Amino acid sequence: MAATMNFFRAQDEARGRTTKLVVLLVLAILVLTGTLYVLAVFLTGYHTVPTRSAGVSSLIFDGAHRDWFQPKLFCLTTGLALAVILGGSLMRIAELSKGGGAIALRLGGRLVSGVTKDPAERRYLNVVQEMALAAGLPVPLCFVLDHDGSINAFAAGNSPQDAAVGVTRGALLNLTRDELQGVIAHEFSHIGNGDMKLNLRIIGAIAGLTALAQLGYIFFRLAGSVRGKNSAPIALGMILTGVVVLLIGSGGILFAKVIQAAVSREREYLADASAVQFTRNPLGLGSALKKIAGFSGARREASEAELEAQHLFFASSGGFLEALFSTHPPINERIRRIDPAFDGIIPDVQPVAVSADDASPVSRAAPVASAAPPLPVAASRAVPTDIQIQDSVGFRGRISETLRNASDDPVSAMGLVLGLLLRRDPALRAAQLSKARNLAGGEVAREAEKFEPLLRALPAGSRVPLLDLSMPALRQLSAEQQNLFRQAITQVGYEAEDGLIVLLIQASMRRYLSREKNPPSRPGDLAAAYALVLTAVVRTSGESAEAQARAYRLGAVVLGLPGLDANLLPAEKVDLQKVDEALAVIAGQSVYDRRKFVRACGAAMLHDDRAEPAEVEIVRAVGDSLGISFATGLGR
Repeated sequence: MAATMNFFRAQDEARGRTTKLVVLLVLAILVLTGTLYVLAVFLTGYHTVPTRSAGVSSLIFDGAHRDWFQPKLFCLTTGLALAVILGGSLMRIAELSKGGGAIALRLGGRLVSGVTKDPAERRYLNVVQEMALAAGLPVPLCFVLDHDGSINAFAAGNSPQDAAVGVTRGALLNLTRDELQGVIAHEFSHIGNGDMKLNLRIIGAIAGLTALAQLGYIFFRLAGSVRGKNSAPIALGMILTGVVVLLIGSGGILFAKVIQAAVSREREYLADASAVQFTRNPLGLGSALKKIAGFSGARREASEAELEAQHLFFASSGGFLEALFSTHPPINERIRRIDPAFDGIIPDVQPVAVSADDASPVSRAAPVASAAPPLPVAASRAVPTDIQIQDSVGFRGRISETLRNASDDPVSAMGLVLGLLLRRDPALRAAQLSKARNLAGGEVAREAEKFEPLLRALPAGSRVPLLDLSMPALRQLSAEQQNLFRQAITQVGYEAEDGLIVLLIQASMRRYLSREKNPPSRPGDLAAAYALVLTAVVRTSGESAEAQARAYRLGAVVLGLPGLDANLLPAEKVDLQKVDEALAVIAGQSVYDRRKFVRACGAAMLHDDRAEPAEVEIVRAVGDSLGISFATGLGR
């Protein structure tokens, strides 16, 4: 595969081009506001003069009196245009910010139950769970577009904690497991690369420009309502203003849609490259694209909501002037980038029967290797690559069917989370359970007690994946229920003997149950926070003191932050309360800084070329608590 395509370089190039295109979109808005000012200045050259007819005035143009420097007019026109654009944008973004589930329902999606008996839907859920476990992401809500017989899929939401994925009925019926896995990996790449938030911003920009065009229609209506003496010049001025605003707004819509299409095309190339990197199976994604090309003649007419959200889908649904405004690259070009040997032949599409193995419960993450790849001998203790860290954190264990089934039910899922936090001491455990007795009439506490023996028996590395499997059920709780559960988790607390993993589980749940998309930045010494949390992570291993010191130093090299303590902190300085506070400081940093810290933890874990299940669980929990995915690398 490496000989045919450098997927990391493809991601870097696509990211760079996307940045340039977003800059062009901003420049387009500036050009539109500037054009409005220029035309306003031009119109000020017109003024009325009396004619020989009594009471009649004539509108003439006097270029000699035109003044291009009019600060008040500039502020008026530019301020009005920006107010309309920003107002329209913010209103549209607010409407779309309800989460991926709300967007999926608007597209006509049906939420797939975790206990569905449909073999194709069961296979779909299993593939999504595999992707989530391998990516270190909470499992998103899964939807099916039953009314759509074509092959397509989408991802929607504002962030990983409120994401949703959906597939069409045609995708379930016509894709093999490998092909479906490639499509789902593509959608997970959109989640991991932050494309969902970018899509919302682009939609908002277009909505703002549409609002500018609507302002032109408002001027037309106002012109028709003008009455009284000398109303003709006023009405004419409003009509001219309406024409100008309408033309600028319409031109802006055209310009923005072209840029939107170009941005979306680049993100599709990036998601394709990331999906192949993630699954290590370019044939699956390539074969799915070929089947979509074979379905090109069987498209139905898209609904208004689907046309508005075309850029969210795996493949374009076609339409007027598709070559210019399509939000996706030509499908043959996408296939060739994945499979340079593609000969242009598109096979016939036939329905695929779902076997019992395909619909079997998830047991391990298929996309990852069976063991962390060893570092080259000559590069011993060198910084591990992104791909080595990603391979090492994939879940390879098994979760019992009883716990999997429990994770599908909201009340039982709350019981599982609570059960993972319970202490071994009977008195302390009873005190913890008493703080959760008000949840679901005490049912959550009873579920936690029921599952406690199974949770105690979980092998190392299985607790965080179980949390990820529980996320779709937890997201079905009402806002009030989520808030009560979040408060209960906080009240349950943690003690030093609980270990770092319990603290990280609580931090992860607080983050994913929070209504705040981005935690507020907490003031604090970032270098000290890095040192403390990295030390806590390293000291959870069972290695010798010398090995832990080497692991810390390697992580510190990755961070490369001035003022960061170069040596492992003493064990007595690792207080869980202070670690929790330091984690909050890191959580308030940029995505880039959070990714860099998670990468440092992964590098420290692999300092000896090995990754034990307990170490993997800690690193995954750090990523979960900071909202960072392992799906598409950690370097950016």
